[in-house]
Order: sequence, then C-alpha cells, then structure tokens
Amino acid sequence: MYFNSLRSRTGFCIYSESSADLGKFINSLRNSPIQFYGLTFRRDKLYGYVRSGNYERLERLASEHSLICERTEERGIYFVTKGYHLRFGIIAGFLLSLIMLWVMSDRVTRIDIGGNERVTEEELLSLLRDTGIYVGSRISDIDLRAAERQIVGMDKDIAWVGIRHTGSRVVVEIDEINPIPEMERSNTPCNIVAARDCQIKQVRVYSGMLIPMVGDSVRKGDVIISGVVDTKFGRSFYVHAMGEITGVYREKMTFSQPLHDTERIHTGNAVKKAVSIFGKRIVYHREGKVTGEYEYYEEEAPLRIGKITFPISLVTMHYSLTEEVTVTRTAEEAFRLCENRIKNYEENFLSGDVTVTDREIVRKDSENAVTVTVVFTVEGEVGTDHSIFAKYEGREQPEAPKKEAD
Repeated sequence: MYFNSLRSRTGFCIYSESSADLGKFINSLRNSPIQFYGLTFRRDKLYGYVRSGNYERLERLASEHSLICERTEERGIYFVTKGYHLRFGIIAGFLLSLIMLWVMSDRVTRIDIGGNERVTEEELLSLLRDTGIYVGSRISDIDLRAAERQIVGMDKDIAWVGIRHTGSRVVVEIDEINPIPEMERSNTPCNIVAARDCQIKQVRVYSGMLIPMVGDSVRKGDVIISGVVDTKFGRSFYVHAMGEITGVYREKMTFSQPLHDTERIHTGNAVKKAVSIFGKRIVYHREGKVTGEYEYYEEEAPLRIGKITFPISLVTMHYSLTEEVTVTRTAEEAFRLCENRIKNYEENFLSGDVTVTDREIVRKDSENAVTVTVVFTVEGEVGTDHSIFAKYEGREQPEAPKKEAD
C-alpha cells in the first residue's frame, strides 16, 4: 500500500460539452491497455487516476469520443523530487550520507571495556592500540584472536582477554590475575622490638613477656616484648609476641629556603578547538599562541543522538602558559615559606596514628637562605615484629645395651 503511494500518477477529469455518451468511453477505457483506478462520477464528470505514462493515451481516447480530458493533479515520488533536481546540496548530502554509512560499517566507532579493576582503562586502550584496535580502525583488518594473545603476553596482570565486535562496537572483557596474599602465621615465634630510640609510655601485652617497664628508655632494636617465655620449672617455650607499645620519641627535620630563587609563574592562556573524527583531530579555531612550557588539559564532547554515540567529537584544548623567572624574597617571606613546609610535613608524615606533642624551632639566617631546624616530640606506636629463628633439637635416643662377649 505504501509502495503504491510512491508511484507516479496523474489525476484526470473527463466531461462532455456536446452531450457525448460517457458510458461508451468507459467501456473503451476498460478494453484499452491504459492502467486506471479510482473512477468516480461527480456532476456528470468522470474523475480518476492513470499512470503518468498513460495520460497521453487517455487524452487521445477521450478525443475519439468527443470528450474533454483535463489534468487535475500529479502525485508520486517523481513529482515530489522534480522540484529539487537543481538543488545540488541535497544530492551531495545524500551521497555523503551513503559514503559515511559505508565507511562506518567497517570502522570501530566505540570500545567498551569490562572486568578490569587494577589495570586502568587507559592502559588497556594503549594495549589495544598496539594490536591495531582503536576508534577508527578497520574491523576487517583486525585479527581478534591474535590481539587477545598479544595483550595477555604484554601485561603480567592479565590472565585472560576476550574480544568481540557487534557491528562497529568492540567489547573487551578481561580477567585479572589475583595476587597471592601474604601468609602471615599468627603462631610464628617472634619478638616485638623498638623501631626507634624512645621512652616507653604505655604498654599492652597480649602474648609474650614484657622486658622494659613503662618509663624506661630503649634504643632501636631492643626487645620490648619477648617471644621466649620462661616457666617456673626452668623450661622455656616460644610464642608469637603480641602487644601495643606507645612511646615518646624525637624527630629532627631541617627546612631551607633560598632568598634568590627561580620559579614558574602563569603568563597567559591559549585555547585550541578541534573536531575529532575517528581519532584524527582537525583544528578549526585558535585563540592565543602556544609557546614555551605550559600545563595542559582538554575537554571532549562526543556527538550523541539518542543512545547512539558517533565517532565524532568536539575537543577543546586548554594551555596554561608558564615562564621561569628569578624571584627575590626577604628573610621574613622565606621564613613564612619554611613554616608552610613544616605544616605540610606534619599533615603528611606526622598525622594519623601519631601525635605531635611539642616542637622546637631554631631559625638561622644567612646571606643567601633562611634555614629552620625543627625537633618534633612525637607520641605513637614504636613496636615492630622480629621473627625468632629457633633451633629445635630432637629428643635424645637412649643408647642400646651392649651385648657381652661370649
């Protein structure tokens, strides 16, 4: 039904001004090879449609019966497109669409990765590119099974790779190698020794024998909780020492800031805009000039229509230009920078399970720099496990009785 509506057809109206007989004309029309349909009578006039190629025959037949034939309308795909035959943009766009469909049918337009946890998506995309799989590559040139073997051989953290494609979409599933967990036996004999020179402040012993008392000072490597336990019967046995040892110790750090230094400052911005087609970028706009060193980041917005993502995207590239200059500071400015570094050191290295209870700051100024020495008084965990390599000897066997000689 829909195909018939696309056929070219011409509407007609036949009537008589001299009282000619339309019945004879209709009989002649039915016996003729002219294809017609939709005949209706309205006010002594015959209306209907014929194939556009048969309209001239219809006029001659009506003339033979002294009838007047008039064209009323024309329908069909030919008459719809007839008015656009000189509009070359539409033709070019249609041809371009056909070319794009042909190209995209054999190109990778999307890569989906699943199953990865430790291996990042960027690393996997790099491995895929090394095997010839990337957005814009030809699907007919890709050997999926060979690519799977190559990727497994290139990364020691990947145990298995499965690659398949659905149309222009490539799906990559991976299975990572599970690392072997460290086996820590809780019954392995060990001591708890001091990790640094400190003063014992608090001890909680869960297993083992405490050697120093609270308030005693110990040196790095001294045994605090022993895994060798003596009994009242004069025998010893080995245990896995466990406990919590809180100690107070001092940590010394030195920070220096020169008065004359070089640093990078922000000098301006530059922007480039490009269209990315199958991974190839075509720059169409530049704002500013990229020179020297810079910090870079980009924004990419892929073309989407509904749920379909096309391999075409708009890329905005941002450049933050920097320049190296010589900076001269006063001693107070340099000292404030040292204070900031001290604060950052405390936040990064002396936080969490440890507490800074006191700090001694000594400042020393020279012609070229300001040096600050800080002695931190820190309270925290100071114990660490140290295995005991015990030597076990078998039981002595009694000597066999000697036989007397005959």
